[in-house]
Amino acid sequence: MTDQEVKSVMADNVKLGEDGEQARNALMESIKAKIDKKNVQSLCNKILKKCSFKSETDLDNISNLAVWLYIYECYDEMFAVCDLVKDYKFANDYFLWDCPDTCMCLMARVYREQGEPDKAKMLIEKVNEHRAPELYCNLVDSFDEMDAGIERFIKEFPKKKAAIAWQHFYKLAFDIHYREPGGFPISDEKFEEDIKNILVILREVK
Repeated sequence: MTDQEVKSVMADNVKLGEDGEQARNALMESIKAKIDKKNVQSLCNKILKKCSFKSETDLDNISNLAVWLYIYECYDEMFAVCDLVKDYKFANDYFLWDCPDTCMCLMARVYREQGEPDKAKMLIEKVNEHRAPELYCNLVDSFDEMDAGIERFIKEFPKKKAAIAWQHFYKLAFDIHYREPGGFPISDEKFEEDIKNILVILREVK
């Protein structure tokens, strides 16, 4: 993409966020009223306060909310949150793209779990348009390193329950991010076992 094309795509993305503000805010209020979980409430409040589609932090709030909704098995709400960025376009910025990428992986996972592989496949094909599987070998060590990091954190800060939960959260997000598109040099079985174990922990978070 040329610089001018990138600017045009980003302008479209920003307008997408601005045009969707009213519906987005209504969705956040609806989720807050229905799901009384601390992290869900906090992320909804952050999105209500500020949500620019050119901000990595603001977009992260959307994808993090979607992941927490997946954790709590609130799939209708998860899909609704993911839909906020369904028309977001890739503009040569992988930090900003991480949000729609994560949302598509989440939706693909739920579709797969619910026996709708064709819908999952369509999303994964879109995800893989902007992935580089040949580089995944450089990330294999991260799988075990994240576990080691969590263990060290728990030993050093055993009373910081909220922070520990977020450590597990980021490992779960990593697992889903690389398990769903395929091609990662870790077996699906190993990913699934890890995801299952982390979900048991995070579903206890109030």
